[in-house]
Amino acid sequence: MSFVNLQFWALFLPLCFAVYAMARSARGQNLVLLLASLVFYASYDYKYVLLLLLCTGLGYLGGRLSGRDRRCCLAAAVLLLLVLLVFKYTGFLLGGLGAALGFSLPAILLPVGLSFYVFQSCSYLFDVYNGKLEPERDVISYALFVCFFPTVISGPIQKGRELLPQLREKRALRYEDFSFFLLCFLWGAFLKLVIADRLAIMTGKLFVEYYDYHGLVLMVNSLAYTMQIYADFAGYSYMAIAIARLFGFRLGDNFRQPYLATGIQDFWRRWHISLTSWFTEYLYFPLGGSRKGTFRRYVNIMIVFLVSGLWHGAAWSFVLWGALHGVYQVVGHLTREGRTRLYQRLGIRMDSGAFRAGQRLVTFALVSFAWIFFRSESLVKGLVYCRNMLSGFAPWALFDGTLAGFGISALDWGILLAALGLLGLVSALREKGYDSGCILRQGFAARSLVCWALLMSIVIFGAYGGEYSASAFIYAGF
Repeated sequence: MSFVNLQFWALFLPLCFAVYAMARSARGQNLVLLLASLVFYASYDYKYVLLLLLCTGLGYLGGRLSGRDRRCCLAAAVLLLLVLLVFKYTGFLLGGLGAALGFSLPAILLPVGLSFYVFQSCSYLFDVYNGKLEPERDVISYALFVCFFPTVISGPIQKGRELLPQLREKRALRYEDFSFFLLCFLWGAFLKLVIADRLAIMTGKLFVEYYDYHGLVLMVNSLAYTMQIYADFAGYSYMAIAIARLFGFRLGDNFRQPYLATGIQDFWRRWHISLTSWFTEYLYFPLGGSRKGTFRRYVNIMIVFLVSGLWHGAAWSFVLWGALHGVYQVVGHLTREGRTRLYQRLGIRMDSGAFRAGQRLVTFALVSFAWIFFRSESLVKGLVYCRNMLSGFAPWALFDGTLAGFGISALDWGILLAALGLLGLVSALREKGYDSGCILRQGFAARSLVCWALLMSIVIFGAYGGEYSASAFIYAGF
């Protein structure tokens, strides 16, 4: 069961909301949502509900025992990270040793959402340890903080000091929240079903059969994946934020037009904001940040991005993806003054629209290139993909029907281009400060028209059926 599953839309969410609306206290509301969250998580794999509860118990006990010794928080965080290490990285760490000694390790199935709820639990423990948050005494509130079904699978990762205070007071059910939920959820579903899942048909083939193609075809495919992963993960985040608002919770944005970034550092202020914030506060700053000199700053940046790569997946391809983003930032810092002097000598105005457009284009190209390794099944396959992509350039491949051979018809391409155009327009408007509130402040007829148009687009143009699973969110695997 997922956010784009008919069972979720037609049964789980309406039933959960109906029971929630009857609760008379904050504790009652929390209990309803906790039980619903456990049911939701069990629908993915009921065997790992016990692991989720174990991690929840570790975090709760670590916080409660911090009154006797603050180091209990660190001990609990270490145990949680060990759980993540065992389930996610055992094969990665010991696989090479096994191959050298001639034996293979049994595969360990990664529990869905493990990286997210472990990091969320650790953020709570670190905040308690640093005195930024009082330990939560109510076990139901804490358990809901960790297990809350909109965020437990793929975030956004919440900090205790942001979400726990909202759990302590009864949430009123407001029409404004329902309006926001409807608009934001439909927009997220549009991104997922109309854009991401249609692009997945092509990228799913070409990242497997890449050795048969070269040049422009693979370039188009890498750009397709660049848009697919954004539409997929941003779509999930919009739906998660919308569902939380339906129940009276306010979660922060997780994406802010990342492909309009004017640099890699700016990109990471806009992409997966909750994870970037987590690494900044709980890894980069404790390492010393930029306070211990330029060299240490660059070392810290590389450490953060290498760890970020490993967090996303236990493979060398993810490590290289993280390393690329770290190198991008370090090189950007090292060359900033030289580039500024060069622009001044050439008479290039750095505040002009054309210059910012160039910055965005370069940033988009660098990010798209790094996504190749993120998507590739191994480091070697990623390198071979890049070799083929940079050879045999054939521009006529756009017009000779080659791209139509990957399961996307001319009609599909038309739908994709129109949907991507709408995404670009919405992103440009949001960049200028026009957010969802601009629509929600309109009259009932205008709001209804927008929501109805999104719903009909999803129903008519959503990429249902075929060779993919609409419920398979990319980040649910991390």
